[in-house]
Amino acid sequence: MIIVFALALGVTSILIYISGFSPPEVYWGLLDGGFGSLLRIGLTLNTTTPILFAGLGLILMFRCGVWNIGAEGQLYMGAVGAVIAGLFLTGIPGPLHLLLIAIASFVFGGIWGAIPAILKVKFKTNEIITSLMTVFIAWWFIVYAVRFPLHSPTAFIPVSEKIPFTARLPILPGSPAHAGILIALGLAVIVWFSLQRSTFGYRIKAIGINPDTALYGGIPVGKIMITSGILGGGLAGLAGMAQVSGIHYLLADYLSANYGWLAILVVFIGRLEPFRTVLVAILLGGLLSGSHSVQMSLGIDVTVVHVLVALIMLSLVLEPVIEKRLERLF
Repeated sequence: MIIVFALALGVTSILIYISGFSPPEVYWGLLDGGFGSLLRIGLTLNTTTPILFAGLGLILMFRCGVWNIGAEGQLYMGAVGAVIAGLFLTGIPGPLHLLLIAIASFVFGGIWGAIPAILKVKFKTNEIITSLMTVFIAWWFIVYAVRFPLHSPTAFIPVSEKIPFTARLPILPGSPAHAGILIALGLAVIVWFSLQRSTFGYRIKAIGINPDTALYGGIPVGKIMITSGILGGGLAGLAGMAQVSGIHYLLADYLSANYGWLAILVVFIGRLEPFRTVLVAILLGGLLSGSHSVQMSLGIDVTVVHVLVALIMLSLVLEPVIEKRLERLF
């Protein structure tokens, strides 16, 4: 891993130098911008939270052989559920209101995640294509919703009204991070336990390895696949809840900075393991937060910073392949 990371830093250092900046200064800026203070760590955790929620959902689906790439759409539908529960369920105490919002987000995301799984089981369709299509449908649905039925009459841009304070996630003491990160970490433990210590997890992994053998062994393959789609989509829906109740407090078509897509990258780097995925999500969250800091403090072009982050993450994705090639050479 050290060799792979060194190769990535070498390539990115050349790019930084050509752009007229000092590589050590940029690297330090990335690190300091993501983890240099409690404020910056809090911002990193807020970026990490939706990626981690969506990633946990993808783990369940990928382990079951349902190759869902529609977490971005499930995030947006979860956000719709959060806003509806936040705006129309009023007069409820804070903790109960938040619970109802989480349930609504999970249900909306779960329904959206179940669609490609059901189509795969019932009609043998390719879930990669169908889940991709659901992303565009979800996004255009939000575009429509914030311009017409949910549009705030006092807003000059297409957004919904803000949800009440009872519908907002509490902020952690001494930090700008909201409590969504604690929920995500708790769910990571639950997902790990479910995969490693439960019959349901055993069935998911068996189907992912060989669905025909699993069916021959008495496992209801179709039912488990659809269930994994519901659970995976529901977890991605909670990412939308985190963005609505923890960051923006409203519905808009800019809620996600490609968090659902980034979750796919994080999950593969984490090798479909919940705890490894947590670490990779925090690393990516820090790099993304640090990239904004570097851009503002050093004036480096945002394109260079994004390429830098992409190369670092790509090196981690290719780590197993590169290590095998190096072993053959040496």
